[in-house]
Amino acid sequence: MGRESLLAQAADVADVFVVGTSHAVAPASVRERLHVPLDEVHAALAPLLEDGGGLLEAVPLSTCARLEVYGIAADASLAADRLLCLLAERVSVVASDMKDHVYVLRGPAAVRHLFRVAAGLDSVVHGEAQILGQVRAAAHHPLAVARKGPILHRLFELSLAAGKRVRSETDIGRGGASLAAAAIQMVRHEIGSLDGVSALVLGAGDTGSLVARLLRKAGVRRLVIANRTVDTARRVAEGLGGEGIALDDLGAHLAEADLVVGAVTGGEFLVTPSSLDQDAGHPHRTRHFLDLAHPRNFDPALADVPGVRLHDLERVFARVDAVQATRVEQIARAEAIVREQAEGFEGWVRSRRSVALVRAVREHVLAVAQAEAEQFAQGRADAEKERIQRFARSLARTLLHPATVTLRQVDPASPQGRLMLECLPNLFGVDVALKGDPESPRT
Repeated sequence: MGRESLLAQAADVADVFVVGTSHAVAPASVRERLHVPLDEVHAALAPLLEDGGGLLEAVPLSTCARLEVYGIAADASLAADRLLCLLAERVSVVASDMKDHVYVLRGPAAVRHLFRVAAGLDSVVHGEAQILGQVRAAAHHPLAVARKGPILHRLFELSLAAGKRVRSETDIGRGGASLAAAAIQMVRHEIGSLDGVSALVLGAGDTGSLVARLLRKAGVRRLVIANRTVDTARRVAEGLGGEGIALDDLGAHLAEADLVVGAVTGGEFLVTPSSLDQDAGHPHRTRHFLDLAHPRNFDPALADVPGVRLHDLERVFARVDAVQATRVEQIARAEAIVREQAEGFEGWVRSRRSVALVRAVREHVLAVAQAEAEQFAQGRADAEKERIQRFARSLARTLLHPATVTLRQVDPASPQGRLMLECLPNLFGVDVALKGDPESPRT
């Protein structure tokens, strides 16, 4: 492997970037248009990961409140622009229309962003419990494993470690920190006691299961869980004293439910005004529909149906201030952990870069020693040639050892360390350059 290849492997922190959208920059109506299933995101990334595509590593992250792609590229700005255009094409949205609802972070800003996401600091509810598992699932997705190299592998593993530290060393997640918990609190505030309430939960995945547990804990009288796979619905419901049904049988149970929660991943409305026609005989009854799905499970037109109270994610977002207030004092501690972990990653990248440079110099010096030994040994017996070559290699390694140990310990971010690494190639006649550390602004 040549010196240039070794150096190309030692990516700079500045090569890390993220393109994404979340609740922080886009309303639900926009996020729904940009919603792309994870497998489709991986398919969209494939052309950019091929030779000449500009993307060296990539890991997408998709949750109900965000869609992000983390990448490594020699030209992060160009790769981010290409990725933005590609995603826009996949969802039939003009790229220029997306820019107000999409963020592009580069370098240390992108690194810190992922660490904050994993720690629950970028969630609607600070300390959200589910996000750490979602980051882990994104990092361990089979296609992500194949498409992330050493930099993104290290980045995601350290982000998971940061998230674990925040949860173990702070109380930011105390009290059921989740969007689902905040949503149930909001509904309880409007309904009052949930005792005697008949609840229907659509979806038996992570969110649906969590909602079902929270509702049972809150004391609902009857709990029904509907899912595409009825066996999954029954398995989740069984442990909660509820009933599991197939999603296709939803219509027969809607009329009986006082509270319906949507948590199914899909692109079509599962409940529309026409779905409630059979319930017209209860004009004075108030029914609550809580939509936690992305894209939405309930037609927004339900809000115009008499006796129906529709609560969507945007309404939940607007009501989490009280939950956030209980965690404000923990945020500073959590942010300090994130900074420490992010600086550790950045130090690892710098160290990796300097080690690759030292390795390139060693390779060059050993190649020169080998060439000189071969020239000196011309015309000699094979055994003597071998002794001369071994002596040349040993001498080169001995002379290089003190310099190698010293250079591996320098901090490339310090003026002294950078000067030493910049001088190293010239001292040994190696034609390589040390990459700079440009600022990484948010655009």
